[in-house]
Amino acid sequence: MEMEKSYKVLLVDDEPLAIEGLRWMIDWEKYGFRVDGICENGEEALQHIRSAAPDLVVTDIRMPVMDGLQLIEETRKAGDFSTLFVITSGYDDFDYARRAMRLGVSNYLTKPLMDEETEEMLRRLSGQLGEQGALLTQTRHAEALTERRALSSILFGERRDDSGPVEPALERMSDTAASWVYMRLTANAEWMQAAREIVRSAEESRRCCRWVESGRGLSGIVVGIPADRDPTEEARLFAGELLRSLPGEARGRVRLAAGRSVDRLEELRTSLDSAEEAAQLLFFGGSDFAVHADTASNVLSFDAAELGEADRIAALTESGSKEEIRLALRETFLQFERRRTSPDLVEMFAARIVLRCASVCQELGGDFEETIRRSPFCGGVTLLPNLAETQRRLEDFCLDCHTEASLLAERSGGGVQAQVADFLRSRYTESFTIRELAERFYVHPVYLGQSFARRYGMGIAQFVHDLRIGEACRLLLESDLPSCAIAERVGYKGYPHFLKQFEKKTGLKPAEYRAQALC
Repeated sequence: MEMEKSYKVLLVDDEPLAIEGLRWMIDWEKYGFRVDGICENGEEALQHIRSAAPDLVVTDIRMPVMDGLQLIEETRKAGDFSTLFVITSGYDDFDYARRAMRLGVSNYLTKPLMDEETEEMLRRLSGQLGEQGALLTQTRHAEALTERRALSSILFGERRDDSGPVEPALERMSDTAASWVYMRLTANAEWMQAAREIVRSAEESRRCCRWVESGRGLSGIVVGIPADRDPTEEARLFAGELLRSLPGEARGRVRLAAGRSVDRLEELRTSLDSAEEAAQLLFFGGSDFAVHADTASNVLSFDAAELGEADRIAALTESGSKEEIRLALRETFLQFERRRTSPDLVEMFAARIVLRCASVCQELGGDFEETIRRSPFCGGVTLLPNLAETQRRLEDFCLDCHTEASLLAERSGGGVQAQVADFLRSRYTESFTIRELAERFYVHPVYLGQSFARRYGMGIAQFVHDLRIGEACRLLLESDLPSCAIAERVGYKGYPHFLKQFEKKTGLKPAEYRAQALC
């Protein structure tokens, strides 16, 4: 549950007994106050005000070193007009009261304090601070909005009709930091919103931190760096703090890249460009954060000759085996990793394979557009977040295309054998005799058995076993089901029969197959 606002109070008096009376005889908490500090003179109190920013100062007038009115004067000279003051005095001195009123202080208590008078004043001051706080919050939100719009104008070249001039907002921000860094953020919509809320919350306490976004979906953070801090290290600290603040399931799904620091907000576009360069390092995995300073030792390759392998891999979906496809992709992506191939080139490589595979399927009678839609790389979908995931998704797509191409080739050949094969692929968990299949497809059982074996190099029973064992292998790798449950799911009535067929096909027991895949 969110706690109610508690206003900080500073008590200032050179008499210890007076301080104790103020501290313990007044019910501060009743009106939302808490005593945050005690000082014996005005000079000490001035330092406390500058460092701790109390909401209310209750001060005696006559004190050594610096009296109460001088304390108020110095506070206002320093630009602090939000701290409220209450002056107390044991003297019936109207001259002091007039001077206090000229300083904007209308809260005056005469010692000894009267309970009713004090409580009425605290009630009124609490309301005043509440209104003041609400107004200050609105002002800060308005300032933050104009600052974000000004930064977006610099970074993305976007201006709104209601943005107003950017100079006042930039001038206001410029006083809060010595240098600036743009940090590019990459995440899906859910985690982008989570990061946005964290940064917006940080804006309340950290003026030199602003979330910025463009109408084109680009999002980032502008971070101000104090004069005595190293920009690269500060960027690392900020990124680490942000990533740790996200839910645990966001790990690996939110990435940050920091650009080069600049001395002036007007130069932030330079920081954005260098952040884009740093972001490409994240594609190769190993970290959720990259900084421009690291790009010098990680030069990316832009050799377009690496795209040539795409045509050979796509051709394998028609003429090669699934293992050949896996091996070709594995070798190509190892080269991408070794050479630090540009993510843009990897994206072009993936798109080229997709287009070529779609053409292969189309030539065999498939739907070109449907093949494209099944791809994670075309149709406006952005590149996946890292090299390993891109390889995995591309391999899945190529293997699906290999299966589709095989089916299309069979169908284009016609004949009852292809019809039976299609039927078995969709219903391999059921049991059919050759006679039942022959009756279903209106052929003689002997002819069906012999012609099927000639077409596929195996009998119908073995064809079904291969389908079942293939599905069993997938379930062993992708689920936690016990092998006996998998055997039943793929169509075997008895586990020993499944075990015999599995070992015949793979050379391993199911438990060994699963364990070997996890190594």
